[in-house]
Amino acid sequence: MDASGLNILGITLSGWNIFFLVFGVFTVIWILSGIHNVMEGNVRLVERFGKYHKTLRPGINFTLPGLDHIKTDFELHTYHEDPSTGGIVKFEISHGPKKGDISVKEQIMDPTEFDTIASDNAVVHPDVIAYFSIIDAHKAVYNVSNLGDSLLKLIETTVRQEVGRQDSDTLITARQEIGNNVQRELEKATAPWGTKVTRVEIQEIRFDKDLQDNLVRQRESELVKRGEVVEAQQEKEVRITKAEGIRQEEILKAEGKKQALILEAEGKFEAARLEAEGKFLQESREREGEAKGMTAMGKALRENPEGLIILDALQAQAKVAASIGESDNALIIPSETAGLFGVLGSITKTLKMMENGFNFSKSEIPHEEDNEVEKDKS
Repeated sequence: MDASGLNILGITLSGWNIFFLVFGVFTVIWILSGIHNVMEGNVRLVERFGKYHKTLRPGINFTLPGLDHIKTDFELHTYHEDPSTGGIVKFEISHGPKKGDISVKEQIMDPTEFDTIASDNAVVHPDVIAYFSIIDAHKAVYNVSNLGDSLLKLIETTVRQEVGRQDSDTLITARQEIGNNVQRELEKATAPWGTKVTRVEIQEIRFDKDLQDNLVRQRESELVKRGEVVEAQQEKEVRITKAEGIRQEEILKAEGKKQALILEAEGKFEAARLEAEGKFLQESREREGEAKGMTAMGKALRENPEGLIILDALQAQAKVAASIGESDNALIIPSETAGLFGVLGSITKTLKMMENGFNFSKSEIPHEEDNEVEKDKS
């Protein structure tokens, strides 16, 4: 190095160049030290001049080195029951994977069994498990000195209060209700701590041995009684079902008979109606034929008055034929002879008319012809 500067790798650096180089290196180091990468499911608290400044969320975050620093002088933990020893084990939920990290994942608080007293003075040993998560790390660190211990004691106290409201018989079937009530109370109490209790489960409620045996026997008797009631109810339903089936069958049979009678009556009525209509039509046709015949006969008589004589002769012949058929000593005359007698009768009637001067009786001649004859005589 000469008086003009420092020679590094053939490059001569003056005093100002060295200063700016050193300053730039320290600036880069300072900037890099202010970059923080927070893993998913964790947050970090930043203090500035000893006071809470902000919370670093998952991802890349920036702070001012020398002014800001990550808070690390705290401890957050939960408790799990150790099945091997029956005791309780502490689990950290902070400072991992890096110092100052706070887990915001859902955590388990599993305390050991503790003694409680029911409303009937029975000693009860509930086994409780709670699920919680930190939703505000600032409150969880600054508002409570020891979140894990505080939450554990709060769970025990709330469960004791809830169990004290129930008797021994109710506790057997009220696990879900007790868990829901405890969860609501814990959620209210832990809100200032930035913690949310999501679920509380009652895994087991254990009584003292003597009381447990009495409850078991009582439960067995209740189950037997319930089984008898269920069996009786089933038998009752079976009998009701059978009776209802018989009743429905009888109703259907009666309905069928009723329908058959109705159909039979309707059939008879329809047959009688059709028969009456047929007779009525037949009589109407006969009367219509007779009326037409009488009309034709009247017209023929008006046109040919002598036809009445022929009609009387035909009727007389019909009566004679009927009397001959009924008589045992009737004499049958040939048609030629009957015709001769008819001719003689006609001649006789003609002669009689000539003697009377062709004067007809009122019964033999129509009224109009009678008037004409009177006019001729006048």
